[in-house]
Amino acid sequence: MGNRWPQFSPVKLPRVVLGNLVLSLDPELGQEEAERKLYDLVRGRRGIPDNARTLQEIFDLLGGVLPVPPVGPVVAGLIDRVARGRRLVELLERRAMGWYRDRLGPGGALGLLRTGETEDGFPLAAQIVCEALLEDLREGWSRGWRPLNCLLLLDDADTPCGRDFLRALTAARTRRAGLPEPPEHDPLLVVAASRSWPDLGSHWNLPGTPERLTAGGTRYPPRARRASHADWLTGRAPGPRERWWYPVLLPDLSRAEVARMRERTRQRPGPGHAGFVHALTGGYPPAVEHLLAAMADRERRWGVREEEDGWTEQALRTLASLELRHPQSVFRDFSNDLDDLVTISAAANLTDAVEAGLLSRPWRPMPEELEKRMWLRTDPAQDMAPVFHPWFRRLLLRELTRRRRGGRPLWDVAHERLENLYGSPREGPRDGLSMVMYHRLARVDTGPAGLERLREVVALLDGRFNRIDMAEWVRQYNWITSAPNRLPADVPLDDLYGDLILEPGKRPGGAGREGADGADPGSPPDRPAGGTDRAAVVRGLVIDRWFLSDPATDPLRGRRQSVREGLGLLARYAATGRAVLVNEARRYDREDHDE
Repeated sequence: MGNRWPQFSPVKLPRVVLGNLVLSLDPELGQEEAERKLYDLVRGRRGIPDNARTLQEIFDLLGGVLPVPPVGPVVAGLIDRVARGRRLVELLERRAMGWYRDRLGPGGALGLLRTGETEDGFPLAAQIVCEALLEDLREGWSRGWRPLNCLLLLDDADTPCGRDFLRALTAARTRRAGLPEPPEHDPLLVVAASRSWPDLGSHWNLPGTPERLTAGGTRYPPRARRASHADWLTGRAPGPRERWWYPVLLPDLSRAEVARMRERTRQRPGPGHAGFVHALTGGYPPAVEHLLAAMADRERRWGVREEEDGWTEQALRTLASLELRHPQSVFRDFSNDLDDLVTISAAANLTDAVEAGLLSRPWRPMPEELEKRMWLRTDPAQDMAPVFHPWFRRLLLRELTRRRRGGRPLWDVAHERLENLYGSPREGPRDGLSMVMYHRLARVDTGPAGLERLREVVALLDGRFNRIDMAEWVRQYNWITSAPNRLPADVPLDDLYGDLILEPGKRPGGAGREGADGADPGSPPDRPAGGTDRAAVVRGLVIDRWFLSDPATDPLRGRRQSVREGLGLLARYAATGRAVLVNEARRYDREDHDE
């Protein structure tokens, strides 16, 4: 294929071709008959058409398992051309067969057939063919002008074929490097993409492994923006096999990438729509593709005209609640553990879920499987505890809203257990009351019990205002209001807000001084000249940001302005740290400008 560029000469792979020809033979053949058939294939005594068809069959049979490309019209023509080339026959007879005799002894290439005829021997046969590939490439790169590397891009490397190939290639390179007289370096660089964690040995930690469980000298794979050849050289594994690996964490899709994907659906992109899809899915590519396709399908069915938006806030909320049920493929790998996964999704991290007793059988290998499937990550804000990928947790939480246990909603059962955990002696260095209120807010609804829980959350935050450092108050406020919710998607958001904002039986002027930690005697008055009391401002801020934290609840992020204005109003009550609240409010301004 290098004929298209005059500075490149074509690269021939005689050792690889011969190895694949050998593996195409019937392993039941005797030695003499196998030799005769192999020489017939090599020398073309069966005729050129048959020879080309045999090569085509080899590519069909071994494509994806050994280093051969998928067969298409271009490759089929190339096979026919290769089959007619006298030069290839010479290379196969002289160079390739001699290499297999040196590698496998007097039996030569047919020794590969005997090695690969059993299931246990196939990995070694695959390794030998990969050694042949490396030698062919080394030889091809030893003459003429070429770039420094031969780049192989391998997608979906977590398929069985992809894993077999990478294992064989790693074993081949390890053996070549360990020879008494190692050959010159081969030029091959493989960049493989995988949605699950390959077996890289003990040097690399899975992304979701807690730091306290990691062994000394191990390290986490770097993110793409920090990856480099120098980083690999300084941090690679010492083992002869593991040293070839360099895992790099690819980021999820950015908001700009989601917007470009939506443009390809030939529907109106809309910045709000792209932001909604990105926030809802966490940028997980299959989920983004699914949701964009669902939106485009609805737009076609609705007959949305180009000059119209066609999407109201309520329509997006309904879409989110309906479409989340479709991509259930993420659950297929956990069919035996789905009940536990749904239950522990109520927890902010897996460590707390285990300590709260949410797992039916803690000794299950389910957390390890989650790590291998790349559904876990560590959260610096939670002491590097493992947490779910946002999309995976969203699917599980949606399922949690539909389940019951002992006649009660499983949502309430799970969140109550977590509240009890944070109030027990097992509590860690994190603030226990903030953790409790996170789960208490998750159980808020428009019923009397739900409104009482909301009052308790507001009382805690209002009572701590001006009593703790303002930056810490903002951190606790942001954490508590990031709690999940089970609010109905079919009720307009303004109606939900109206049901939650007014506290029944509220005492005028007094609610702001009944915080869970008590009020600060030296704080400014709870009701400034404007006539609004502080507790009412805090209550509005809690509801608005709670809505805003869930893109399925506030898909167009309309509550940003309310949060921004509420923080500005709350700054009027601050005895100290007023600039912290003002800067936090400006952060929501910057989000507006970004869009």
